[in-house]
Amino acid sequence: MENQNIFNQNREEQSAHGAKKKTIFVRENKGKPVNKKAFILPIIIVLVIMLLNNSVYVVREDEVAVVRVLGDIQKVVLAEVDKETAIMQSDLDPQFKGVAIDTTKGLKFMVPFITTVEKNSEKLNTYVSNTAKINTKDKIKYDIDIYAQWRITHPGMFNASLGSLTRANSKIDEVVYAVVIDRINQLTSNNFLNNKESLDTILSDARSDLNANLASQGIKIIDIDVYRTVIPESNIESTYKKMIAERQAIAQQIRAEGLELYNNTVADTDKQVAEIVASAIEESETIRGQADAEALAIYAESFSKDPEFYEFWRTLKSYEETIDENTYLFMNKNNKYLKIFSGNYDATRDFVPAVPTGE
Repeated sequence: MENQNIFNQNREEQSAHGAKKKTIFVRENKGKPVNKKAFILPIIIVLVIMLLNNSVYVVREDEVAVVRVLGDIQKVVLAEVDKETAIMQSDLDPQFKGVAIDTTKGLKFMVPFITTVEKNSEKLNTYVSNTAKINTKDKIKYDIDIYAQWRITHPGMFNASLGSLTRANSKIDEVVYAVVIDRINQLTSNNFLNNKESLDTILSDARSDLNANLASQGIKIIDIDVYRTVIPESNIESTYKKMIAERQAIAQQIRAEGLELYNNTVADTDKQVAEIVASAIEESETIRGQADAEALAIYAESFSKDPEFYEFWRTLKSYEETIDENTYLFMNKNNKYLKIFSGNYDATRDFVPAVPTGE
């Protein structure tokens, strides 16, 4: 009990001491004015920052934006390349005819608190279809997968009609089969598999129709193609047989064209050889004739100087050509041809003929 009394006494002393200190503090500050600016200035700074933050917005180069005032779309911000497309799409819906189209990006100003900005990516988005079945013009079945690249060209119409990439892909999925598959079915299997130009033409036409259907959604398909083709199990054998037959036909055609080219080449070569040989023979005969004529002229000039020697030389040449080891000669002095052997030949002259050129 004594300890309890002591504790209570101490508490009373401490309470009295605290009250005394509080009284002293109040007396010391009594009469001094409170500085209200110290409290108001931070509040003003915060309000200014909030006002500035709600007065500007930034649209990056890879973004498109929708500017709403009190919930109504007043302006869309998009790329310059999409301006004409956006104007055409705006004309499809009366509520977007008065919407401004801004093609500049960067820092922009707005009326705070009543203006909101919705942004989307301007980058290409990829659509991938589920596996679809086609039946070509020649009744061959294939399973194909289609992909498409698309982007937002009118963010206001996109946000109003679709609002998300998932819904956009679903919308593309609704229209792509009716447009693309129907056109591919008009191709033969050979053109579908081997003629890339025909398939590209079909897909280009299909892309134009798809964009006409999707214009009211504020999007545009940039590219579309078949990225995978699978032959069903039931069709594999018949397809292989058809492909083999087609390859054989192509090979036969190539062989026939090669043989025709070979025959034409050989004929042209033979013709050229014959022409070259004929030209060479003609040229050689001309040269030979000119040489013979020149030789005869030389012989005539040479032998005209000594006719008797010429006669003797010609006689010897004839002997060389007509007499051999099997020839029998019957000597007769009246035989002019054998006069050299019969003694009627005058050998009193010395013959020192010049050998003619070419003999």
